Amino acid sequence: MTDPMMQLRSADPARRAGLGAVDEAAFAALREEILMTTTLDPTNAASAAPAAPPSRRRRIGRRGAVALGLATVLAGGGVAYAAIQAFRGSSGEGVTCVSAWSPDVAEGLDADAAGPWLTGDPYADCTTLLAEQGLPPIEDPVAFAWDGQTYVAPADQVPDGVERLEGPSALDPAVVELQQSVTDRVDGGASTCRTVAEGVAWAEEELDRLGLEAWSVEERDALPEPVDGAQVCAEVTVDVGGRAIVVGGTTSSDGILEDSLVAGVAAALKGGITDRCVSLEEARAVADEALTAVDGPFPTTSVPDESVTCARVDLFVGGSLQVTVYGPTTDG
Repeated sequence: MTDPMMQLRSADPARRAGLGAVDEAAFAALREEILMTTTLDPTNAASAAPAAPPSRRRRIGRRGAVALGLATVLAGGGVAYAAIQAFRGSSGEGVTCVSAWSPDVAEGLDADAAGPWLTGDPYADCTTLLAEQGLPPIEDPVAFAWDGQTYVAPADQVPDGVERLEGPSALDPAVVELQQSVTDRVDGGASTCRTVAEGVAWAEEELDRLGLEAWSVEERDALPEPVDGAQVCAEVTVDVGGRAIVVGGTTSSDGILEDSLVAGVAAALKGGITDRCVSLEEARAVADEALTAVDGPFPTTSVPDESVTCARVDLFVGGSLQVTVYGPTTDG
């Protein structure tokens, strides 16, 4: 099997077996570098930016990081692949759905379904993820947080002492869309090589677009000029706990857009949605058609947004492909 995405899908996407000895901080750092993000929830918030907004920027020191390209992930085996699929991780990239709680579940094993946030609603997302596995919805479901992770289980299976989540959303929908936009391979934060300055400007525009006024943009210390003339590209991540987009520089490519399958899907979404003005229904049709080439993509999410005239799309790559489309329910 030579196709990188087929190799990714052939690995077990829902388990972290044998990772007990991996230091959690190192695992979280590895996961963040592969995913290039942390936790969130899709939104349609579109508030106008103030005429003269205060600067969101502040500079922080460059953190040590593990930079892995797609080829390294494939060659690295269990730990690297598990990092891509670590939806149970402390940064909370998604939700885990279980019909029975056990110590193994707390260790990332024996889940009925798990996946990235589709809407930020743990109940709706679990229903969708379970249906993809041919399983019924969880009866009398309760969403709760355990060690910084989001789970849904039957009420009589919820362990004592956990934080039960109130309301229909585990995360602010605007933050979910921010995460998806930062990792987007069509026209978002992971779609092209921007300079660090361009990355900072893009991040500030995203915070304004999504109305995340309490958030800021943090710029890492710049890389020294590469002696071999290598291109320095902006590396954009989301720090949910710190309410910040972090922008740094890197000379390494993750190689994901060099994969022909990913590149083909991204091009189809750009040509059919981003470069046109289509409704949500039309955008969803384009996405569904583009994903016919993919073996087992994550469920596609459609988010109505009547505040805009044209649909937009985000493509996330991690273990498989996930597409989210936003837009008006009628033609613009």
